[in-house]
Amino acid sequence: MKKSFLILVLMFSLSLLSCGGGEEASIELIVPTSPLALIPAKATSCLGRLSSSTGDISASYFKVPTFKITRKTSTKTLIVSLIRITIQIPITGTTLTCQFGGDELAALSTTWWASASREAVIPAGTSTYSTDCPMACGGVDTSKSFVASGPIEVFGLERDETTLDETPVKVQGTVSIQSY
Repeated sequence: MKKSFLILVLMFSLSLLSCGGGEEASIELIVPTSPLALIPAKATSCLGRLSSSTGDISASYFKVPTFKITRKTSTKTLIVSLIRITIQIPITGTTLTCQFGGDELAALSTTWWASASREAVIPAGTSTYSTDCPMACGGVDTSKSFVASGPIEVFGLERDETTLDETPVKVQGTVSIQSY
């Protein structure tokens, strides 16, 4: 009985492995791989710079200089609706979450900000797109040295401009931060 159960488990495991293999993602998020330094000061976000407000990012912040989205198939329009960074801070046991949506998201790209709708749109035919303003995320306790990592997630949808069919998209990368 034990042998037949073991064989069943093994066959099930192999079938699961074979189902997920081989297919590559059509959208990839590229972010810096080295740890980003925590800066013990306040900062001004991209939206703050465009709206003439200063110091809107709380002290001890890090910034993701740019992020790049590449697509193997760029026949559809990609609309980004939210970028979220979530990092567990080991010293305090707290979770830092920074979200960029709406005008905060549009401010990351001159093209997005200048559009009438201020939507984060990557048009069909564009296989690579990079932001041109850094994402700043603050409020991290820097009283002790540490290195922490967490996901950076991009949520949105791809729209086929011919049929207007929309497909949800979620792309994920990893961001690391370091306090000295």
